[in-house]
Amino acid sequence: MEFAVFGLGDSSYQKFNFPAKRLFRRLQQLGAHALVRRGDGDDQHYLGVDGQLDPWLEELWDVMLSKWPLPRPAVPDDVVPDPTFDVSFGGTQDTGVVVDDKCRATLVVSERITAADHFQDVRHLRFAIEEQDPLPAWGPGDCAVLRPCNLAADVNEFLATVGWTDRADESLYIEPRSTGATLAWPVPSATLRWLCTNYFDIMGVPRRSFFEMLSYFAPSVEERDKLREFSSAAGQDDLLAYCMRPRRTVLEVLGDFPRTAPVIPLSYAFDVFPVIAERSFSISSAECPRAVDLTVAIVEYKTLMQRVRRGVCTRWLAQLPVGQTVAMRFARGTMRLPPAATPIVMVGPGTGIAAFMSFVQSRPGADNYLFFGCRSESKDFYYQEQLRQWAAEESLHLFCAFSRDGPAKVYVQDRIREQARLLWSLVAEQGAVIFVSGNANRMPDDVRQAFADVVSMNSPQMSADDAQNYIACMVKDGRYQEECWY
Repeated sequence: MEFAVFGLGDSSYQKFNFPAKRLFRRLQQLGAHALVRRGDGDDQHYLGVDGQLDPWLEELWDVMLSKWPLPRPAVPDDVVPDPTFDVSFGGTQDTGVVVDDKCRATLVVSERITAADHFQDVRHLRFAIEEQDPLPAWGPGDCAVLRPCNLAADVNEFLATVGWTDRADESLYIEPRSTGATLAWPVPSATLRWLCTNYFDIMGVPRRSFFEMLSYFAPSVEERDKLREFSSAAGQDDLLAYCMRPRRTVLEVLGDFPRTAPVIPLSYAFDVFPVIAERSFSISSAECPRAVDLTVAIVEYKTLMQRVRRGVCTRWLAQLPVGQTVAMRFARGTMRLPPAATPIVMVGPGTGIAAFMSFVQSRPGADNYLFFGCRSESKDFYYQEQLRQWAAEESLHLFCAFSRDGPAKVYVQDRIREQARLLWSLVAEQGAVIFVSGNANRMPDDVRQAFADVVSMNSPQMSADDAQNYIACMVKDGRYQEECWY
C-alpha cells in the first residue's frame, strides 16, 4: 500500500496536527510506503493552510505523475466545472426563517457593559426562547450558535454590483444536479434577496477558490489574468497583500472586477459565493429553558491600510432591535464542570468570563475562584456588581487584574503567581480543576506558564520541565481545561 497524508491544524494548539501525525506513523508501522513526506497544514502560516499545501501538492503530483504518467492533463485549465445546482426563476415563494434543528429566540436585552468612552463595545444580550416541545437542553459551558444575516444596505449594493436588482424579489427554483449535492442548510424556495441576506457571505473575506471560480467567467483578458494569478500557487503573496491583509470583502472584490461581476451565471451562484458560517458564543447564564444570556464583544478594527472593518456576526447583533426573533441552536462546549464538592479555578480575562458566569450561577456556595482581567476597573470590568455581590456572599473568591490602571501593567498571570500558595493547596491537596477561557493569542501560554511556576514555587525539588509535565498530566486528566479562540 502506498499513501500520502496531509493534516489540517493550527500550531498554536498543543496537539498540533496530532491525528495526521499518528495516522502517518501507524501506516508506516503496518508496512505501508509514503509517497511523499507528511504535510502539516498550519492556520498560523501567513498564507494559511495553503502555505504548506501548495509545495506538498507539487511534490505529490511530481511523484504520482512519474509513477503513473497521463497522456494529457486530467482537466485542462480552461474547462469550466459544471455547476452544483440548477437555479431558475419560478419557484414557490417562501422567505420565512428556516428553523431546521433550531429554536426561535427573541432578543429582550441588548445592553452595553463597557463605558461609553471605552474603545470596545461589549454587549450583554439576553434571548427569550419561544415555547416549544421539547425545549432545547443546554448546561454550563455550552454554547449558543447563531447564523448572522447581511445588512440591507450591503445586500442592495451587492445585488446592483452583480446585476441582479431587477429580479431580486422573484422566487427561485433550486435543484441539485447530482444526488451528492446538498446545501449548507435547508433553504426554502427563496429569492435572490433572501439568499444574499441569509445565505451568501458577501461581507466575508473570500478564499482563494473564490478567485478561481471568478476567473472562469471573466470576459476581459486583464481581469481573467489577474484572477488566475490570485488563485495560483505563485500568486499567493499578491493575494495576501490584496485581500487577506486589508481584509477585503467579497463585495469589495467584485467592485474591483467590474466586467466580471455582472456576468456571473446565476446557476453558479452557489459555487462562486461562500456561505455564511455559524458563530458560537459561550452562554453566560445558568441553565434555564426559557432565557439565554450572551457576552459579545462587537468586532471593529482598522486594517494596515487604516480601513475600518467590522465582524459580520457582531455587526449584525449590534444593530439587532429588541423584539427581533432569530434562529438559535445549542452546542456542547469543551469545558465540563466537576462535582460541586470539587473546587474550581477559573481564569477568564475579557469576554473569557462568559462561560464562568454560568459556572458560578450553577454552583452556589461551592468553592469557586475567578481570576478576571481587563484594562480598567472603570471602563471594562464586566458584570462587576454581580461579581462583587457573589464575593460578598462567599459564593466566589475574586481576583482582578486591571492592566492599565497602575504604573505597571498587571495581568491575570501575575495574580496567579501572587496566589501561588493558595492555588497549590487547591490543586495538590483538594483536587481543584482549572479552567482557562479567552483570547488564544498569548494568554493561554502565559497562564499555563504561570501555573507551572506555581508548581515550581511550591515544589522546589521539581525542575522547570517537571512542573510543565505536572500541568500536562492535569490536562490529560481533565483537570486543566482550555476554551480559547481568535
